[in-house]
Amino acid sequence: MRVLFLNQYFPPDAAPTGVLLREVSEELERAGHTVDFVAAREGYRAGQKKGGRMRREAKALGRMLLDGLRRPRADVVVSASSPPCLLVVATLVALWHRAKSVHWIMDLYPEIAVALGEVPAGFVARMIERVMGWCYRRAAKVVVLDEDMAARLRRYGVAGAVIRPWVFATVLPQLAAARGERAGEWTWIYSGNLGRAHEWETLLQTQALLERRGADVRLLFQGGGPSRAVAQARAVELGLRRCAWADYVPESELPSSLLRCEVLAVTQLPAAQGLLWPSKLGLVISLPRPILWIGPPDGAVARMLRAFPHAGVFAPGQPEEIADWLTARKASDAAIPAADVFDPVAHRTASLVEWRELFRGFGVAGLL
Repeated sequence: MRVLFLNQYFPPDAAPTGVLLREVSEELERAGHTVDFVAAREGYRAGQKKGGRMRREAKALGRMLLDGLRRPRADVVVSASSPPCLLVVATLVALWHRAKSVHWIMDLYPEIAVALGEVPAGFVARMIERVMGWCYRRAAKVVVLDEDMAARLRRYGVAGAVIRPWVFATVLPQLAAARGERAGEWTWIYSGNLGRAHEWETLLQTQALLERRGADVRLLFQGGGPSRAVAQARAVELGLRRCAWADYVPESELPSSLLRCEVLAVTQLPAAQGLLWPSKLGLVISLPRPILWIGPPDGAVARMLRAFPHAGVFAPGQPEEIADWLTARKASDAAIPAADVFDPVAHRTASLVEWRELFRGFGVAGLL
């Protein structure tokens, strides 16, 4: 069987969606199948720094459509959701090849764009929803990231299969070997992309409150993203003295860089609930460090994290409660038992088995 993967980026690019799909493709190759790829022929982090996003992504979709139509005939077309509306391209490519369509929703469009104010709610958004709904219903399988996203998808009359992202195979050995030396001062960290769907004001307000209390605590932002410059300006406005900014670190150094810190923060705007899943969360829950969640307090992520004794779950706009929690963590300095840490190897294995099971019924014995 020949499987064609469509995504904006694939390795060696570092974009998480491309890495995940590449690992799915390797699982299929081990089962004896042929895989092929169509990407947008551009870089993930380089693209973040360029203007004219809508024009750039429209051009990428056009290139991917032409490349997909020119590929040797595929039996299954597997797509993610970057660039926005890639499913439309994937559906057309699948129709051209008379292939089945399998779609993995990483971001739910146009809903996420409307929620973040990038696209106005109105006629255009409704038309995109109708087209996307038609494509969802034509797909043989649709995969979602959590139960919140599955609930959003049901309004299209489609039942999504929930498969949560996993820690990459290349990171697992680094995770096992990581021995991060603690930083010279007590540090809590936000690492990764600081995007439009991420909450950062509460992080800064919490640090401002801790500094007013005289706490010996530093907040570190490590990474980049479209909201980084605005957050930096806000930190200056708040007069933060112990807020540091670092660039992305190489993938090989990421686990150790996180282990040098005392608390690992992950955030999401409530408006984005069920529309995406914080990709950094899979790594964060696999480390023996307290986890701070600032996002929808009643969503699927919050429910999952409440199972961890070392996780703090808060809604945006609760800096006093978060500052109290951080202060308590600093005072306790208790080690996290190994039994309380999420097992990333078992989760990755189980998720790839679920992907193989998705192909059951396609009439391919090697995938059963």
